[in-house]
Amino acid sequence: MSRTRTLTPQQKDELRQSFTQGGFSAEAAILKLVAEGYEPEEAKALIVAEFKEYKTEVFNRVVNRNNSEEARKGLTILIMMISVIGPLFDITSPLWYIVAIAASGITGYFAFKTKPIAGVLGSIIMPIVFPFAYNFYFSGRTSFIRIEMLIPIFIAAVPAFIIYYIISKTVYAKVED
Repeated sequence: MSRTRTLTPQQKDELRQSFTQGGFSAEAAILKLVAEGYEPEEAKALIVAEFKEYKTEVFNRVVNRNNSEEARKGLTILIMMISVIGPLFDITSPLWYIVAIAASGITGYFAFKTKPIAGVLGSIIMPIVFPFAYNFYFSGRTSFIRIEMLIPIFIAAVPAFIIYYIISKTVYAKVED
């Protein structure tokens, strides 16, 4: 009766490292495992299984990264929309702006989960700056082209992105997006 053997964590790490190298040789990996006491067929099956597991993990990582990028884009648009509502609809209540800042901060947290402090602080800048940018740009004007609404949005987005960038590079220097 033969017992099924598994690879040690060190062997798995060595195999995964060799998968990422350009000159991976299945034959050399099989010979190495045979030299360590595995049967040739068993070594081949273990390498194939480890490669499939590694491939699945890499695929899942890519899918998760793509999903988080899509969510980040959508939530960033939501932050901009929250920021625009107050000035666009002539809301003057300070309560609205407190709610907008809180909603943007929460949205920023979920949009940038890998860098939450940068996400929150960068996101709350937009609803703080946009009313001032809007009033500055449109003060004294009676008419404007709708596309001009993008100018105050851009004016408010620049400091938000700068704050996010500075915090993400200083506080989260070693964290990958």
